[in-house]
Amino acid sequence: MAEKACLQLTAGLPEWFGIPEANERYAKGCLDRISFCAKIDSNIVGLIVLEFPFPNNANIYWMAVDKSYHHQGIGASLMQFAENYCFEHKIYTITVETLSPKHNDPYYLKTYQFYEHNGFKPLFELKPYGPDHIMCYLEKRIDRQIKSDLQAAIRLMTQNDISEIVAAFKNIGWNKPTSLFDAYLKDQKNKERYVWCAYINDSFAGYVTLNLNSSYQPFKNQNIPEINDMNVLPQYRNKGIGTQLLDIAEKQAAKTANKVGIGVGLYPDYGQAQRLYVKRGYIPDGKGITYQHQYVVPGQDYCVDDDLNLWFTKEL
Repeated sequence: MAEKACLQLTAGLPEWFGIPEANERYAKGCLDRISFCAKIDSNIVGLIVLEFPFPNNANIYWMAVDKSYHHQGIGASLMQFAENYCFEHKIYTITVETLSPKHNDPYYLKTYQFYEHNGFKPLFELKPYGPDHIMCYLEKRIDRQIKSDLQAAIRLMTQNDISEIVAAFKNIGWNKPTSLFDAYLKDQKNKERYVWCAYINDSFAGYVTLNLNSSYQPFKNQNIPEINDMNVLPQYRNKGIGTQLLDIAEKQAAKTANKVGIGVGLYPDYGQAQRLYVKRGYIPDGKGITYQHQYVVPGQDYCVDDDLNLWFTKEL
């Protein structure tokens, strides 16, 4: 499968993989290495392939994501799985080789920036393929990372997920209608929102959305993406699932903005979320409380429900 996936992906990415002979070599090399693929509706949309040149070290031999799915968290999810595999096998560094940013190649600059956003640091540069190609070698250490109690598989929501999500919340007495997720999916197709779902052993565990067109006017005016409507099922709370969902949402937000925002409810059900956001570096935006996105007026009565919010931002 890895060889076929590699050939399929390289065919759609000529800006990065424009030499047919090299692509064939990459594909053959996938056969005797460890690989993880990303699928959406049974279609392979991404692949990461690892090799292990030294004890306690993994190297990214090859990685690509279908161009149609760039900037949707697929690459970050693949990296997450690769890091988890390494952690479980007592491998504490991951390295990668890519074209140096000194070349100012617009496509490989994106590749370099992707690795930077995912925590890789440059080590050194060499010219192993001749004087005309400067390669940069980057490393990420994962030995000090805290491994979650449960490692979620996180991917973008598809139409096939909606019925399971609605049923999962119905089972705990929460009304999450199909129409809500249909609207989210429409926004996602229009590139106005991202919706990520977390799965544990193929069972739905929670979701988060990143709204690129916030209804809160200060965020809208400053083009601040809003983390909106995050829910983790009760049986999966306190196991790192919310943290993993926030990680991927913040990484996506950082690609287009230097801040991310969130509105938090004020009654006790939101207490755990309030603590989580503060620990992650979110601070109130200083504009006070809103009800249905309008600032409250002192002395007037408001219903204490999900629409009564205090707004927070975080520097990225």
